[in-house]
Amino acid sequence: HIERLGTLSGALAKAFTTQAVADDSGFSAVVALFDSTITFHAQYQQRRDTPALLDLLVLDQDNPRSLSWVLKSLKNRLAKLIGNTTANSAAADTTLQHIATNELPELAGALQHAAQRGDQELLIATFERCKLCSLKLSDELSQRYFSHANSRHFNPHSVGAGV
Repeated sequence: HIERLGTLSGALAKAFTTQAVADDSGFSAVVALFDSTITFHAQYQQRRDTPALLDLLVLDQDNPRSLSWVLKSLKNRLAKLIGNTTANSAAADTTLQHIATNELPELAGALQHAAQRGDQELLIATFERCKLCSLKLSDELSQRYFSHANSRHFNPHSVGAGV
């Protein structure tokens, strides 16, 4: 989900920055990147407009390939991960807790606001924020669970110890 958030939000930022979504082939490429071609054509027939694209690929919480669904799933999975930590490591997860309870829901709201307004600059900025959040989350999880030799949360045990 972290990879999907980073990759797809980065792709949308680039597609809107370069105006690729205004071109038929660029529009189709973005829909294909989200593996949503069949769904898009079933729901929107021959439409090729930005509101339809944003509705399916950004806002649809029932579409497992939309950014909103990915953000919701990440929030839920982080909550489970944080809930499974031991008392000794709970303090180390404050950043993960902050991302799960504050940043991910705030990004979901920002995406909804930007998509409803249709403001391309705001959309691009929000997509970039999603991409940066995915990188931050990846770094936090890596430091917490995989980088023990040079980590601020040094743990001499094997990967995932105590989880």
